[in-house]
Order: sequence, then structure tokens, then C-alpha cells
Amino acid sequence: MLTLDRKNYSNIIKQCAVTISLNASSTLLSLMIQHLGFNEANIVVIYLLSVLITSRYTKGYTYGIVASVISILSFNFFFTIPLYTFKVEDKSYYFTFIVMLTSAVFTSALTSKLLHSKEMTDDREKQAHILYSLTSSLAKTSEVLDVAKVSSKCLSNLLVCDISCILANDKSKSQILTVKKGCFDINNIEADWNEIEIFVKNHPSFPIKIRGKCISYICFPQEMDEMIESNKFLFDSIVMQITIAMEREILIEEKENANTETQNERFKNNLLRSISHDLRTPLTRITGASEMLYHSLKEDESLKLVSEIYEDSRWLTKLVENILSLTRIQEGRLALNIKKEAVEEIVAESIARASKYYPDHKVSINLPDEVLFVPMDGKLIEQVLINLVDNAIKHTTPQNEIIVSIWPEGGKVWFEVYNNGLSINENDIPNLFKMFYVGSNKIPDSRHGMGLGLSICKAIINYHGGEIYAENNEEGGATFKFYLKA
Repeated sequence: MLTLDRKNYSNIIKQCAVTISLNASSTLLSLMIQHLGFNEANIVVIYLLSVLITSRYTKGYTYGIVASVISILSFNFFFTIPLYTFKVEDKSYYFTFIVMLTSAVFTSALTSKLLHSKEMTDDREKQAHILYSLTSSLAKTSEVLDVAKVSSKCLSNLLVCDISCILANDKSKSQILTVKKGCFDINNIEADWNEIEIFVKNHPSFPIKIRGKCISYICFPQEMDEMIESNKFLFDSIVMQITIAMEREILIEEKENANTETQNERFKNNLLRSISHDLRTPLTRITGASEMLYHSLKEDESLKLVSEIYEDSRWLTKLVENILSLTRIQEGRLALNIKKEAVEEIVAESIARASKYYPDHKVSINLPDEVLFVPMDGKLIEQVLINLVDNAIKHTTPQNEIIVSIWPEGGKVWFEVYNNGLSINENDIPNLFKMFYVGSNKIPDSRHGMGLGLSICKAIINYHGGEIYAENNEEGGATFKFYLKA
């Protein structure tokens, strides 16, 4: 602040000296031409010229008005009778003084206004040049770090000062990119958040915010503070251009990542679909052949071997069907054939198919007295119930209970599969319906699944506009339930 006061004081002294020097020069020139025989009209013109020149080489209206007053006093003192006094004997001189003062003030004001307009035009031209140069440079960038480097170099060159650009990072060390005045090399240092905060506090800084998050700071030296205040629009525009450039690079990067993920997902789905289709035919043959052998063979060892082959092929067939359902869901090709179905028939068919291969397990059904017709895709809801009942069978013994209950409530029809076998690990419940998630419970003598069944159930129910839930029972075991809109 003290430096600024001294600077302003020096400017005032300088412009006062210019005003006085021009007036003194005009007086000396007027005395010279009076000696050569020129009249008072020529002297008045010289003083008017001095006021005009004073307005040209000083800033503001003040110095021109002061020069006008001094010119009148000098003309009165040196050229009106009585000489070398401020007295006026000839009253006509008062009119001369008024006309002279008015002309001088008007000329001074007009000149100052023209100069001010020129300065504004020059400033706008300079600002436009700075913004154009910055925008042209930023158009060639390819990533956020590149934007930071180009911005620092360009601003340092255009504003002739040190520029620092901070790339803030929450997860790792942040970077401070600094370009010194007159240099093209970038000093790149890593810093933690404490160092960043101190650096930003000690410099006039502009944050670069994208989606409400500050990802960068543009920092200027302390001596630029006054210039920043007087050119707020320019610096706001600079920050806006840098923000747009960084946001553009972030969006491009996100788009490229999304395209890569989409391509990878499409490749994975195509691969899974191809493998599943290729496996389904031989598995069907193996299942059919093993079932025929099971019913035709008599030896116990052979029956056991064929039974295992049949069970494994059936498990693999179900896994392949789940994979195909997964690919259809992920690609949005799960077509729904919605029509009103009798809930009793759907439940009975599902339990019959699910318990076909587990004759020792008993599944009970609780149905309401009235017949319920619910809009649904019957085959898909059957698949959901088969998966839930099959899951209950795997987590129970023949001595445990499995109960399927149906009831209407508040414009919804609820489907519940209850068992009092193994409970679900509490840590697994929030993740049960996530794709490829396998629970932590180990089931003796069971095959290790891929975590697709429950995720497919959730997708099917969500497609129907419903929700599915899982919870443990107080007395042991677990309950899965979902609703469909009636």
C-alpha cells in the first residue's frame, strides 16, 4: 500500500510539473512574439494551445482546468495594463477572460474525453488480444494438465508477470505449475493441501470450478492486485476460458472412458452369449442322455455315476440360461409380454419345476381365498420364483420348512419365499442382489454359483415396476419377498 501511495504521489508531481512547464513556455513564447509586434489575439491562441497540450499529456480533467485558470492569470499578469499586477483597468478584458476561460475549459474537457475514449479502446483491444491468444492456445490442448501448462505460459507472456497454476487433487499430491516472467520453462512441483492453502492465501487467486468442485487455481503475483481490481471483467473472462477448456477436456476423457467401457461391456456380452449358445446344445444332450441312462441302468454304482452326471449337466444348463438372461438384461433386450396371469397357476408351476429334482424337500403354499389375476410376464416371474425356491432348497435340509405365501396389500400383490434353514450373513444382505456377488455362507455339498440368480431376479422385478427384498428371520432362516402392482 505504501508503494502504491508513493507511485501515485510521483505521478501527481510529474503531471503538475508538465502543467507548469507548458504554461511557463507559453508565457515566454507570448512575450517573444509581443516583442516582435504580434497582437493579443495571437497570445490568446498560444495559451489555448498550451491548455490543449496540457490536456493531451496529463490524465483527467483537473490538470486541463488548472492550466486554463493559470493561463488566464498569466495573460492578465503579463499582458494587460497595468502590467505585472492582477488588476484590470479596461473592463473589456473581463469579456476576453471569460471567453478565453470557457474556450480553454471546453477544449481541455473535449481533449480529455477523447483521450479517455482512446484509452478505453486500447484497453479493450488489448483485452481482446489477450483473450484471443489464450483461446487460440487452449484450442490446441489435449488434457487438463496441458491446459494448465498452456494457460500459465500464455498468461505469463501476455501479462508480463509470474503466473502459477495449481492442479488440486484430493487423492494424491497436487501440482503447482509456475512460469517466471520472460521465461518459457515451467517449474512443476508437488505440494500437499496445507502448502496449497498457504500459496493461495499469499497470492491473488482465481478458482477454477467444474460441477461445483474446485479443480484448479490461477495465481498472480501481489503487484498484480491493483490491475486485477481495475480489470475485473478481463480476469473473469480469462478464468471462464480456462474453465471451459478444462471442462471440455474432462468431458472428452469421460466420453472416451464411457466408450471404452461400453465396447468392453459389448465384447463381454457377445463373448458370454456366444459361449452360452455353444454350450447349451451339448449340455441339453448330456442332460437328456444321462436321464435316459438313469432310468435304464440297474447297477447302483452306475446309477450313482449317471445321477451325478445328470445333476452337473442340469446345474450347468441353469448357469448358461442365467448368463443368457444376464446378457439380454444388460443390452436392454429383455422384452416383456405383460398380460394378466392367475397367480395360483404361476406359483404352482414354479414350485413344481423347482422341486422336481429335490423330492425330499417339501414346499408349502399359502394362497388367499380369492383368485388373483396380476399383470405380469408369466415366464419371467416363474423364473424369479424358481430361483428363489431353488435358493431356499439349497440353504435348508429336508427337515426344514419352505413356505411360499401370496397376499394382496394396498394395490400390490406380495410374493414371499420363507425358510427356517441357514440365515444370511448380515454383511451380505446389502449386496445380495448385486451382479456376480457370492455370499459368504458356505453350503455343504453344493456347487459354487456365479452370483447371477438373485441379480437377475431383481432386474426382472424392477422391469415389472416392483421391488425385491431379503431379510433374516428371528427364529432362523431367511425370507425373500417381492411385490408386483395389481
